[in-house]
This record gives sequence, structure tokens and C-alpha cells, in this order.
Amino acid sequence: MTPLVNKIDVLFVGAGPASLSGAIELQRRLNEAGRDESVAVIEKSDKVGHHILSGLVFEPDVLDELITDWRERKHPFVKRALANDVQRDEVRLLLTQSTSMPVPHAVIPPYLRHEGNLILSGSEMVRWLAEEATALGVKIYTGFAATAVLYENGSVTGVMLGEKGLSRDGQKQVNYVPGEIIEAKVTIFGEGSLGQLAEDVVATHGLRENGNPQIQSLGVKEVIKLPEDNNFGANRVIHTFGYPVSSVFGGGTLYSMDENTVAVALVLGLDWKQADLDPQRELQVFKSHKYISELLEGGEVIAYGAKTLPEGGYWSLPTPYTAGALIAGDAAGFTDVRKLKGWHNAMRSGMLAGRAVMEAIERDDFSAATLARYGEFLEQSPVMGDLRKGKNYRQVFGKAGNVFVGAPLSLLQGAVGRKMKTQPDHQGLTHSRLKREQPTGQDRLTDVALSGTIHREEEPPHITIADPAQCAVCLQRFGTYPCLHFCPGQVYEGHNGSIVINPSNCLHCQTCRAKCPFQVVRWRVPEGGEGPKYRVM
Repeated sequence: MTPLVNKIDVLFVGAGPASLSGAIELQRRLNEAGRDESVAVIEKSDKVGHHILSGLVFEPDVLDELITDWRERKHPFVKRALANDVQRDEVRLLLTQSTSMPVPHAVIPPYLRHEGNLILSGSEMVRWLAEEATALGVKIYTGFAATAVLYENGSVTGVMLGEKGLSRDGQKQVNYVPGEIIEAKVTIFGEGSLGQLAEDVVATHGLRENGNPQIQSLGVKEVIKLPEDNNFGANRVIHTFGYPVSSVFGGGTLYSMDENTVAVALVLGLDWKQADLDPQRELQVFKSHKYISELLEGGEVIAYGAKTLPEGGYWSLPTPYTAGALIAGDAAGFTDVRKLKGWHNAMRSGMLAGRAVMEAIERDDFSAATLARYGEFLEQSPVMGDLRKGKNYRQVFGKAGNVFVGAPLSLLQGAVGRKMKTQPDHQGLTHSRLKREQPTGQDRLTDVALSGTIHREEEPPHITIADPAQCAVCLQRFGTYPCLHFCPGQVYEGHNGSIVINPSNCLHCQTCRAKCPFQVVRWRVPEGGEGPKYRVM
């Protein structure tokens, strides 16, 4: 059967902050010019925001640029956002399980200060951005999973959507829906961290030939409902480093989402060495710290999720344009690891992509030479300005061996002009162990249930192991199956000396794809509409 072909002018892949900001910017310019080119966004989740998770302490300047009068809007999201500005900003060093000390505000670098920022839910924010985009005329289609990039004569011409309604062995069922083709004059890939379509474009066109490999951190997050009389309060942000794993880059965050709700997250560099490190368990260990547990006293976990974030920075960036395509946001790696923030850069890169596409439309030329304007806009913007300031930030922590040495060295990394190299995250694993006991708190499966993740049981598994024999080698080398531990959704289980995969638990973070030491995990996008259903993450 020949696939149905849909033709549009501009396609954004992924309804995240980069794509939606780009679509808003482009559609507004088209409207002002009286043009009728079609702009569409496709999103693999069932509803906009369901796959969005972020520790979102947001710099609002970029939103002032995108929607100049947004502060005057009467939308409930806007009211909540403006009421939840950061008024108490703290950094704390956790030494042992029971000791900690505040870091004096005077010694905190300016880029780690958050006064004036807004504490937001990423899921809620993209839902609001989607409403703004739709009001301008952007078409947004949810439940459509793009599975392949289409090329013609070296140019990106669109994407292929995945089939629906296949049985486990790939046979068509009564509810079968064939995959469709979406052809576009230009496609903007804003699929987020570890976006496989963007990776395909980068690899096909050699857009990262001389750069470092991209490296990741994993964030695991719970939202906790506190009693009315609680110890945390509103308008407060706390960042921590040290305990529970000072040998791993990262740290903890706590921030108030309202007077009685707090988001708690632990971010860990995926290059960790310990073969039995379980990030969800480490989050429970973090919460058990005396200082943290007192802040969260009486709380109930109401939501859970996990996602990776790109942290390679400047030296890991690909050329973000080629014939027929641009790459924006986390898919390109624009996270500012010094600030521990990515949304402002994702949104700004999307806006700049929209500007570049508008120029290409006016010239009716979507060649790499014309779309190179996107690269020029980026070079002149705060996106690249911030990334240049932290060229070797993440690398310094890797060389230091722990955060106590890495933190002061990070202040000096700007003096290192040359490129410090990184290695892929999966090469960091050793046979060393944490040998951690499960503390009081949520177990993984209870947390997974709170993510709302759903996958059709009868469909072909979207996670497979290309060479199962390598799992036995992995067990022999590390004394355990690392995937049993590093997956925050408990997708992998050991059974009679082999790995059993439970795809229905998958949170779509793709940690397994990045961390598998033998790189034999094959993760592909499942049917559209499946996966987590985040609402306040």
C-alpha cells in the first residue's frame, strides 16, 4: 500500500518549547506579511505537555521577546506564573546524611542566582504556548510519532509517521493505521534530548565531524503535596550539591510550585561509574537527608517522571542547519549547563529558527546556504554567548572526580581556551558499586504508576536488545546487569540469567540507549499517543 502523502510548507517536530516558540514567531511574521504558507507542529504524545518534564526555574526575558504583552494576559497560567516568582534563593552543601551547610549568597556565581526568575510547570507552559500558537493559525497534531527522516538529493524533505495497530509479531490488526508521509519545504526538529530524527540528520550530513560526542545528565523528579502548615513555603528555590553521590556531577533541587506543593529532583551525570547506581533510589536517599526530610515532612508524592538533558555544551554542538532542515532546543544541545537551565535557550533558538525560515520563504530557497542564516542568528544571540562562557564547564567536573573539587575549578574553566574532550556516557561505567540499601520512600514501580505512562500491550515492543549474548558479557564484567539499576522506570529485570523487558513501564527518557555499556539497546518511538502523561511536571 502506498503511504498517504501530506504536503505542508513548514513542519515542526515535537511540541516542546523550541518548536512552539518557533511556530509562534514564524506564524506571526507570516500573518503580518499577509502570507498563507502552512505551519504545522506534530507531537508524539496524546496531548501537548504529556511528555514535558523540566526543573523549570525560568528566565522570563525570552518570553517578553516572544509575546510582548504576555504579562497582561488573563490566562490562569499567566496568573500562576507571575505569582510564583523566586523570592528565596538558596544553595546548600550536603555533607553527610545528617549534616549540611548553607553556601553564602556572596560567593554564589551570578549565573547560579535565580531572584526574579519564575517557578513554572513545563507541562503547563507548553499547553499555554500551544494555545497561543493555535490562535495565530498554527496547526498542532498530537498522537503522531515521526519515525524516520525523508531525504531527496541530499535535502531533508519531511518525515515518515509510524504505523499503528500492529500485533506483537508485526501483523496488521483490525485497528491498523498505516504510516503517512509529511512532506515539507523545511522541517525544524525540536524533539528534545536524544531526539533520534535530529541525530539521523546530524549523522547523515556529518554535522558534528570535529565536535565532542554529546553527553547527558538524567533528572528524576517527584512532585510532593505538603500539608497546609509546612516547612517549605512558597516562592522558594533550593539547589544542593554533595550528598548522596558527590562523585557524580549534578545535585538536587527543590522548588515551590505553590504554597503547598514542592517539586523535588535529583540530576546525575550519565557518565557515572557505579554499575549499580539506581537514580530513582538515589532520589529517595536524597529525600532522606535530615535537612531535606524536615522540609518535606508530611508530604505525599503525587507525580513522578524522568528525562535526560544534553550537557556537552559548546564543543558538542552540531551545525544546526542543512538543506531543508533546522535543529533547535535540546535536540541541538543548547542547554546552558552552567545555569542548569535549557528552556530560555530552547525558546530563543526556536524563535531564531522561525526568523530564518521566514527569510527562506521570502526567497523561496530552502538550501543549506540560505538556512545558514539560522547559524548567523545563533552566533549573535545570547544562546551562543552563554555557551561560549561555559565551553569546558562540564568537562572540568569530569576531570575533577567529585563536585567538591569540580565546583571551584568550574569558576576557572573559562581560562581554558582549548577544547577539553569528552567520551560517550556509556564508557564511564566500571565494576565499582554503591551497594546502597533502599531507604524509606517510594519504590520505582509505585513512582512509575504516578507517571501515568501507558503503552498498548499487544504492539511490537519499542525496546529490544540487538545482541542478547552481550548481556552475559555485561554481567560477567560488572557483576550485575547495569540496566536493572540505571533505568528510572524499571523496564529491565533479571530472570533466570537473562534480561526481561517491560516496555509498558518506559518513561521515554532513553537513558538505556545512552548508558548501555555495549550499546545493544534499541529504543524506537512507540505508537503515537503512548508514554508518560505528565500534567504538572
